Amino acid sequence: MSYLILSAIVIAISYYYDRLKQSEKVTKGVNALFYVLICFSLCLFAGLRTRYNDTYAYIEGFSEVTTNFNDIFVGDFSISKVYLFRIWNFLIYNFISKNANVYLFLCSIVFVFPAVRLIQKYSKQFTFSMILFMFAGMYLFSLAGLKQAMATGVILMGLPHLFKKQYVRYYLFCVLSISFHAYSIFFLILPLLGVEIFNKRTVIFCLTIIAIGMLLPYISGAIAAIIEFLGKDVSEETLQTGSVNILRAFVYLVPFVLTILSINNLKTTSIEEKWLIKIGILSTVFMFLSLFGNPILFGRIPQYFLMGTVISMPLLIERTFVKRELSLILFLAIVCYIIFGVYGLYIDGAFSKDIFGLIWL
Repeated sequence: MSYLILSAIVIAISYYYDRLKQSEKVTKGVNALFYVLICFSLCLFAGLRTRYNDTYAYIEGFSEVTTNFNDIFVGDFSISKVYLFRIWNFLIYNFISKNANVYLFLCSIVFVFPAVRLIQKYSKQFTFSMILFMFAGMYLFSLAGLKQAMATGVILMGLPHLFKKQYVRYYLFCVLSISFHAYSIFFLILPLLGVEIFNKRTVIFCLTIIAIGMLLPYISGAIAAIIEFLGKDVSEETLQTGSVNILRAFVYLVPFVLTILSINNLKTTSIEEKWLIKIGILSTVFMFLSLFGNPILFGRIPQYFLMGTVISMPLLIERTFVKRELSLILFLAIVCYIIFGVYGLYIDGAFSKDIFGLIWL
């Protein structure tokens, strides 16, 4: 229930901000005020939690942070050791606070502030995108996996450089992101795919990911070897165990279908919009991959690319449907995504217990 209260607060603030923008009463100061207010609300909630998914493990790990900086680099080098995340923990624990809730709050800043900034800057419908942010899984993902969320936040900081073709700067953010979580390595491929939404390179890459999913039982040994190279031991049996919820896969398919339906109307979109749509498509494709493999190993990869969907969905709806249908379609989309988010909370048990273990000031 606490999550629904947070969502209502954030969406209400977003809606009021949208109304002010429409009346052209938003100054730079007001713009910054709403931005900080929304981000602070989200970071505060993240900082107040004591559990949810991997939260307990991160709190326990933070309590065991070394006071000797050299201990961070003990042992053989491995990408999966996420050295920058370890350095981050060391600096907070030894120079800022040993309080776990302060730690969670500060970690959330790395994800929330760049995420909301991108939505604010590029979304056609800020309120709708914030609803997607809260109910499509993006924000919940940040509460579930700290390292993954921080890695995503660093990537989001780098995306504006990708849009401007500043590839060296973009790759610098990619390297920093990989130092928080190895899954960020997938973002290295983006500049190689090109700007156009369905160019040959993008189609080939998407088909390759789909083929990997369908052939996973036959190539699991090779996949396990790649994961081992990244520094994590995973058995072939583990790779093929389980699957994501089919409903989740269908939800992720929606922006992909809308992109295909409106492809002729997307030719005049900006470079930034084309990149965001492409990133959303990759989220769909990686979700398809997770249908065939372990949901923990594969199911979180689509979350890295979900921001593309969060921002581009209003544009896709606008370019797919005629003007007289837009209000109805937007309303139905909002209702469906809220139902999807509430269903996810129900599955997690959010209506029978406090799954976040919030502490109150």
